[in-house]
Formats: sequence, structure tokens, C-alpha cells
Amino acid sequence: MNTAIAPQPLKGVRVVDLTWMLASAGTTVILASLGAEVIRIEWPGHLDFTRRQLVAKPKPPPLGPPRKPGPLPKSVQGIPEANASGLFSDRNAGKLGITLNMRVPDGVELFKKLVAKSDVVIEGFRPSAMRSWGLDYETLRTVKPDIIYLQMAGFGRTGPYSSFASYGPTAQVMSGIGAITGLPEPHPPTMWNHSYMDVTPPFYGAMALISALYYRNRTGQGQYIDQGQYEPGLFLSGPAVLDFSANGRRTRRIGNRSPYLDAAPHGIYRCAGDDCWIAIAVFDEDQWRALCRQMGDPAWCAEGQFSSMQNRLGHQDELDARIEEWTRGEDRYALMYRLQEAGVAAGAVQSPADKFELDPQLKARDFFVNLPQSHIGTWPHTRHFTPKLTRTPAHPGGITNRGAPCVGEDNRHVYAELLGLSDREIADYEERGVI
Repeated sequence: MNTAIAPQPLKGVRVVDLTWMLASAGTTVILASLGAEVIRIEWPGHLDFTRRQLVAKPKPPPLGPPRKPGPLPKSVQGIPEANASGLFSDRNAGKLGITLNMRVPDGVELFKKLVAKSDVVIEGFRPSAMRSWGLDYETLRTVKPDIIYLQMAGFGRTGPYSSFASYGPTAQVMSGIGAITGLPEPHPPTMWNHSYMDVTPPFYGAMALISALYYRNRTGQGQYIDQGQYEPGLFLSGPAVLDFSANGRRTRRIGNRSPYLDAAPHGIYRCAGDDCWIAIAVFDEDQWRALCRQMGDPAWCAEGQFSSMQNRLGHQDELDARIEEWTRGEDRYALMYRLQEAGVAAGAVQSPADKFELDPQLKARDFFVNLPQSHIGTWPHTRHFTPKLTRTPAHPGGITNRGAPCVGEDNRHVYAELLGLSDREIADYEERGVI
């Protein structure tokens, strides 16, 4: 454990982590960033799917990970690449890692011993999973009466959808976000390219757990927390829901058009280079004239269909085509600065590589932090908890000051030092496929 890190707000809180994929794992990585001791439980025969994604090469280049992932492992059983996933490492940084077979009686008993020494249990399975192992909240309360138990099933514990399996994209579609994203009819919905329902729920989960810890500290009582992945998506489509409930008006997909204020042009335009784009928005005639001057006052700017905001709104497709003829020869960043200087709203469309290598704001805020990982070496990780606390700052590496654990990396520490098992007992459990 790293003792040089500044005091953290959740120091001394132990979390048993049975999370899966991204949403629930995102909750515990926030807790780890705040100083909790998070013990991630896995089993080699059924490892988290994210261990097979975005595999990193053992020797990263100086500026960070390669832009193209390495080969994916054909099997996670005993394959070193299972310890090389950049995605898994980012969502599990700062955690301890152990292996435990929850499907055998001795594994269940070891799990209960671990719960007896812990403060929080969090899992991301269907509601029936933990019950089938005899490890639901009511059972674990008999082991640790003040345990706090967070269940992050896709659709929660109750309701007609509660038995359904869910991933971020599933919750995103069900929440209605997909229906309002994309180009107008007759084009189909496009969805958001990123799984927002794997990113938003972790913050609700972390807030719920911290609230429950505060309550327990005042009363001595733990509690069960039921959180679905589905409901938070409704907040991301709030204006559409409000518009229908208040006005009976259904939201239509509008692509890159301005949804509320009149603006033309208002879109994304191709620039020089491979897949390079710029966003430009004009909200009044002064901005339109400034844009025309930057384009060199071409004759078409004076044509009737572009002479006023209302006329431009009625000819947006033609306007977009004319503007893109100009932007195709421009560097997106140079053009962004020129337009901003002229009073025109503009922004280069940034790729993930741009964010990592070029964005001055993220660099100034130390958003990316290099952390060592036992198999792939030192790699940049994101700050999942971004607020900067002056007295108890968060640290992406948690108390371990590293990226994600390799499979079973901390078995010796947890089973011997925390649970007090002897070397003979540990060897016996290993031989019988319990740990």
C-alpha cells in the first residue's frame, strides 16, 4: 500500500467488489480514487469481458498507448493478454484483485468471511444471481449486520424488466436517448457512439454509497441500495420528456441543426486532413458578416437565399455545402482560432487522441495520470473523480497507487494477511479450485 499519498476521504472503508463490465465497475473505481480499499473478485474461468478489449502492448510509446489495439486473446484462461486490457485497467485502477470461485460451497464461505471484515458489497449482476448463491442482502446481514449492499442491475430489482440482462447500450435505447439522436427522417436513429449509460450511473452509485456510509456512521445501521442502469438515462433526455409532458410535442431528430435558437449556419464541416472536422455556429447577422469576411467574401454570400437569418434557415443544406467547400482546405485548429478571434463560435472536433495529446485544458488540469501496472508497465489513466479537494484529494491509483490488478494478483495479501489463512490452507484452496 502507498502511504505517501495525501489523506483521502474514504480511507479505512473496505469494499467487496463483484462488479461486471463498466457501469458498476465505474462506481468502485470512484470509491478507490477516494481512498477506499476495493477488493475486486474474479474467477479465471469467467473473467470480465472488458479484460478482452483494447489490449495494450507491453511497451507503450512515450506519449501514451498505441492508437490501434493489440491482438485480442483467443481465451482468457491462463492467457497473459487478460492482464493487458487498457479498458479494464482504466475502470479498475487502484483496486486489489483476488480470484474466488463463488459457485462452490467453500468459495461462498470465504466470501462471507471477507464480507464480515468489510463495509460495502457492490455487485452488477441480475437480481437473481446473488440469491442463487445464497448471498443476497438478507443473508449477508446475518454475517455483517451493518453491511451496505449496492445492487446495480440493469433495470433494478423490481418491475417487469427486472429480470432482463442489460448493458449500457441497452439502457441507452430503453431510456429514449437513441430515438432523438441522429439525422432527420428518413434516416434511422444513430445512437450516441459512446455508452453514456455506462458512464452516468457510476456517479449515482457512488453518491448512494457515500450517503449510506454517512448514515451508518451516525446510526450504526447499514442498508440495501437498489439502483438501475436504466433510469439515469431519462435525465439525459430530459428536454424531450418535458416537451412532451408539457406540450404534447414529440421530439424530432434534427442532426446538427440548432434545436432552440435560430442559427444558420449551424453544423459540422469537413476540414483538411483525414477525418478532421470543425463545428461552426452563427446566431446573428454580425457573426454572419464576420464569417463571410473570413471566407474572403465570396459572391455567393450576397445571394438572396443567404441574405438574412430566415432565408438561411430555409436553405441550410445548400449553405452547409457552400461552407464545406471552403473548410475542406483549412486546418481545423487554425481555422477555429481565426473564427473565434473574429467573433464566430467555432470549435475543432477533437478525437480521443487529440484529447490526450493536444488539449491544453486537460493537461493543465492533470486529467491523465500515469500509473504502473504489473503486466503492461506505466500507462496513462483518466481521473474518474474530477473534483479537486484541497485537503483530501482523489488519486486515480487509489491506495495501491497503480492501475488494475492482474488476475489474482493480491490473493496472498487478502487471504493470508486479511483473512489469516495459512500457507497450507491457501495451497489447499488453490488445488481444489476454490481460489
